[in-house]
Amino acid sequence: MNYSIAKIVMPSEIKPYSIVMTRIFLAAVLFFLLDALLYPKEKYKLPAKDMIRLFFCGLVGVALNQLTFYKGLSISTPINAAIIVATIPIFILIISALFLRNIPTWKQSLGVVVSASGAYYLITYSSGGIASINQEGDLLILANCVSYAIYMVIVKPLLERYHPLFVTKWMFAVAAVVVFPFTYADTMATPWLEISAKGWWAYLYIILFATIFNYYFTTATLKWLSPITTGAYGYMQPFLTTLFAVFIGFDVLSMEKMIAGAVIFFGILLTSRLFNKTVV
Repeated sequence: MNYSIAKIVMPSEIKPYSIVMTRIFLAAVLFFLLDALLYPKEKYKLPAKDMIRLFFCGLVGVALNQLTFYKGLSISTPINAAIIVATIPIFILIISALFLRNIPTWKQSLGVVVSASGAYYLITYSSGGIASINQEGDLLILANCVSYAIYMVIVKPLLERYHPLFVTKWMFAVAAVVVFPFTYADTMATPWLEISAKGWWAYLYIILFATIFNYYFTTATLKWLSPITTGAYGYMQPFLTTLFAVFIGFDVLSMEKMIAGAVIFFGILLTSRLFNKTVV
C-alpha cells in the first residue's frame, strides 16, 4: 500500500530525504515510549559484542537501507527498483549460508527461484519490459537490497536474547544519528506548513504503518522464523501492490497478474515449514 500512498505526498510536497529523516526520528521516539510502557521492568546489560552487532543492525537495516533506496529510486526507475528489490531473499539465502551456516533445503532454494520468477514476470508484464536509464541508481538499489539482507541475518542472534521492541528502538536510535547529516538539508527545505490535509494523512500512514508496524513486525518474525523464510515473503510486495493499485483504480487486474500471484504464493509455500519440517 505504501508504494501508492507515498506518491500522494512525495516528492510533490515532502522531499524524499525529509521522509527518511523524520520517519526514523519519529519512529525512534515512539519505539522508546512503547518499550517503556510495555516492558518497564525489562533491563538488559549488553556485552560489547551485542552492542557492536546492534550498531551494525541500525546502520545496515535502517540507515543505509533508507538512504540508498530513496536516493537510488530518485535517479533510477520504479520498474528497475522493483525488480532489483526482488533479489533480497536471494541475498539472504547466500548470506545465511555463508555466515550462519544455515544451508537452505532444495525446496527452499526452489521456492526462492519460483517466487523470483513470479515477481519478475509480474513487474515486466505490467511495465512492458525493463528499461535501465541510470546505472548509478540501479547500483544504489542493489546496495539497499544487500544492506537489508545483511540486517535480516545479523539481527537474529540478538532476538534470541532480547525482545524485538528493545532491539528495534536501539536500531532506530543508531539510524537517527547516522542519517542526520545526510538528510538535514532536505528536511529544513521542506515547506511543512504548506502540506495539504491529504498529504498529512499519507505522511501519517508512512510513519505508523510503513515504518513502525513494518519494522517491528519484520523484526519480531525473525525471533521465530529463519531469515530465508521471512525474506521470501518479500515477494508478496509486487503482488499486493498490484491488488491495492487495482482497488483504488490505478491498475487493471488481468489473467497474467493472477498467474504471477499464484506463482509467487507457490514459491513462498515451498519455503515454509509445511514443506521444510526441520527448518524454520
